Amino acid sequence: MLMRQLLLASAAALAPSLLAPAWGDEPIVGLQSLIEEALERNPEIQAASRQVARMKARVPQRGALPDPMLSYGVMNEGRPVPFQTLGDASFSEVYVGILQDLPYPGKRGLRERVAEEEARASEWALESVRRRVVAQVKEAYYQLYAVDAALEIVERNRELLENLERVAAALYTVGQGIQQHVLDAQVEISRLEERISVLEQQRSVVEALLNSLLYREAGTPLGRPEPLHSAPLGYDMEQLWKMAEESSPALRERSQWVAASERGVAVAQRELLPDLGVNFVYHNRGGLDPYYTFGGTLSLPLYAGRKQRKAIEEASEGLLESRHTFDAARARVRYEVTEAYLSAKTAERLLSLYEEGILRQARLSLDSATAQYQVGRVDFLTVLNSWTRLLEYDVTYHEQIANHEKALARLEPHVGTQTSLP
Repeated sequence: MLMRQLLLASAAALAPSLLAPAWGDEPIVGLQSLIEEALERNPEIQAASRQVARMKARVPQRGALPDPMLSYGVMNEGRPVPFQTLGDASFSEVYVGILQDLPYPGKRGLRERVAEEEARASEWALESVRRRVVAQVKEAYYQLYAVDAALEIVERNRELLENLERVAAALYTVGQGIQQHVLDAQVEISRLEERISVLEQQRSVVEALLNSLLYREAGTPLGRPEPLHSAPLGYDMEQLWKMAEESSPALRERSQWVAASERGVAVAQRELLPDLGVNFVYHNRGGLDPYYTFGGTLSLPLYAGRKQRKAIEEASEGLLESRHTFDAARARVRYEVTEAYLSAKTAERLLSLYEEGILRQARLSLDSATAQYQVGRVDFLTVLNSWTRLLEYDVTYHEQIANHEKALARLEPHVGTQTSLP
């Protein structure tokens, strides 16, 4: 009678675990605070931000004129030593001049626009890194939830099994039970101990990942995640593809590189045109009247076959490369959106199945096995199997909640953050 009463009490104690794990006294850590910390401290985001600043600083440089050249010297007529005949001989002089190269009109503007496109590409690259890091933080957080939920459920069931094992041992001692019941309970307890060890290792790995994303010291405690409540994905696949085409920073970045490559072809074509140069020189002849010279230069693209035209060929191939890279990025984004969508929808179906069928049926199965055991129609092992099955389903249920939220997190880098609402 004592064994049967304990079994009934144990089965009733399992009911709360069907909805959510009973969190302990460990402090709760919110997801939003972790995201804000990652955005502020993550080294990859910081590096991408510095790259944006670097690329923006390059823009005015590309459009600037070449540095002017200052020239100076001494001319001496009749004697090799400078200044000895200055003011006496007409060809003795001190001169100073300035030379300014002037790229053919339009070259500087095109170069600056190329740099602007590259800077915009780096801005989208930064946004892509930010979204990816946020998604990684979310996925790790949801995995932490699943591991902690499993640990809570397994720990609670281990305590109940230990009670059962003690009662079974006591009944066996007084001749009212069999040794098999004791051994079965001990085997299940050992299996739960093994599972707890694996789960604790998994939790340490997830904590290490989160600490690295937050740029914290290794081993910094995180606390427990908040309970999760999944909401269904409010879009179909075609809508998500369209949203990704319009807003994915990875595609925006590649698109900007295509634009930069198109500008680069125009720059290479313009390089066939000659650059100009102007100069002015002042000649001081001492006591004689000074004179002034004005002149200019014109570059001659005599080696265009080996230089400028090859540069055009190089830029054209770079443009084709950028376009193919964009196509590859679009295919990759479409695959990632599809994979995340299918994962989210599968998790939704499984959650519905667990909530409306599997958990309820497993609970009824345990109740039935317990009732049948009371009247001697089933053995202890049947009750233990029903109990174990309910434990597995309960853990899997929380894993599917985490899987659903992780799938949404993988969608967000491409389609934004409002993936749960239509």
